[in-house]
Amino acid sequence: MYQIELLIGADSKLSELILEYPDILGALSHLNIRLGFGEASIREIAERYQLNLDALTAIVATYCNRLPHGKTIPKEALSDLLAFQKNSHTGFNQKQIPELKALIASFADEVSEKHGKMLISFFDGYIREVHEHFKYEEETVFPYIDAILENRRTKGFAIHEFEKNHTDIGQKLYDLKNILIKYMPEETDTGYRRRILYYLFSFEKQLAYHNHLEDYVLAPSVREVEKKSNEKATTSHV
Repeated sequence: MYQIELLIGADSKLSELILEYPDILGALSHLNIRLGFGEASIREIAERYQLNLDALTAIVATYCNRLPHGKTIPKEALSDLLAFQKNSHTGFNQKQIPELKALIASFADEVSEKHGKMLISFFDGYIREVHEHFKYEEETVFPYIDAILENRRTKGFAIHEFEKNHTDIGQKLYDLKNILIKYMPEETDTGYRRRILYYLFSFEKQLAYHNHLEDYVLAPSVREVEKKSNEKATTSHV
């Protein structure tokens, strides 16, 4: 266990941060950053992959649980952060959720029909919530942010509505973990059961980082863009 207290900034070495905070590996997959970057700093990685430095630093700091509250990034950084969030949805939908579904299906085949159906039902209910959560962002929130970044005027929506409606979707996941830990018969404690739990805890953390970025970086930063845009519009009409 590493006990290094690292400061996280543009000149932090990404390899050292990963050794202390391995959850960063999940972020790198959404950024298409490959391992093998030696002693490169966050700044050097941003330059190498043509990423905005403020966006990359905010993402890494979030996955290290070291993001200061009230952190905002400039307008020019928002495109890369928004792309990261969109890539996260793709990764969840195309890789993590199908892999988890396959593990649960395999485990359900090993247990009684009653327990297998219960497990699949809870999982399907949770994933429906995740997909609805993503759908709202993909059809309403992300297009709105794209529009204001392109200086296109939009009506009928503002980022405070997203902040107000950004709900916690963790209850069904909590119930699913409880079923696996407490209520499945002891004789079903096979490798699948523990692999599913490890995967669920990891998935929960990755989704939490995703939501944290939206709540504490993306939304406040978009609010700043909205404010400046409104001030500019007001001034132009004076």
